[in-house]
Amino acid sequence: MRAWLPLAAVLCLAASSAEAASLRIAEVVGSGGACHALRADAPAGEKAYFRLLGDRLGREILTCPVVDRAAAAQALATGRLDVALLDPAAYAPVQATTRAILTVRPAGHLNRIPLVVVTKASGPATNLASLRGKSLVFGGSAEAALAAPRQALADQGAGPGFFSREDVAADADAAAAGLRSGAADALVLNTAAWQRLCQGVRSQDNRCGDLKVVWRGRRRATLALVVRRDIPDELRFRLIGIHVAMHIEAPGTFAWASSWLPGGAEFEPTEAEALALAAR
Repeated sequence: MRAWLPLAAVLCLAASSAEAASLRIAEVVGSGGACHALRADAPAGEKAYFRLLGDRLGREILTCPVVDRAAAAQALATGRLDVALLDPAAYAPVQATTRAILTVRPAGHLNRIPLVVVTKASGPATNLASLRGKSLVFGGSAEAALAAPRQALADQGAGPGFFSREDVAADADAAAAGLRSGAADALVLNTAAWQRLCQGVRSQDNRCGDLKVVWRGRRRATLALVVRRDIPDELRFRLIGIHVAMHIEAPGTFAWASSWLPGGAEFEPTEAEALALAAR
């Protein structure tokens, strides 16, 4: 009986290695089916994408037909897929077991920059919801100071009509002056502007001790490539690395791989909850 144990161990290891040697990618086609290698009549761009992933990862790349994004999410959560393109609705039921890793930055626009909403430290506000009906000031008119924050706030349900008034200051310093004087109840800045506003001459200086952050977040991604949370970190990082350089190294392949967001400039790494509403 003992003589069979080493053989059984070898067979189990071989099966495990065979499973690890493939990367299963969801393809929404209106019906489900078994994962398989690309067929000969697959689009040239898809073939190039699968070939690039296979060469870089040293794995077989399989396409897995699914009915829709919701079905792809469930297959991802149960371990029957490794990668899927999801939207917020499909992601929500499986966010505990999956994570977003990549989205696409539109040409001519910023990436999904982090933002903060700030009030006086002595004020009663504790979160974004508590600012309904209050006044807000933006720290400038550039995309990073106005358009990006507006979209991120709208994603959180704080769009037009949420605030009693919205003002646009000349810059972050002017916005902070308005907040401190009582001309506005809150200000919104990207985190780079917030850091510059608060930093003093010395690293330990804090020019914003009288202010507090009541919300942190980003614009929510409309679509993102999502993987299982239990895939090895090495594989996740390699996938990210392959994609972020694709627009430079293989422009034609990038055009096909990013076609779900027409006019994309490059793949952009995301935080795990890019498809979810911010916690604060």
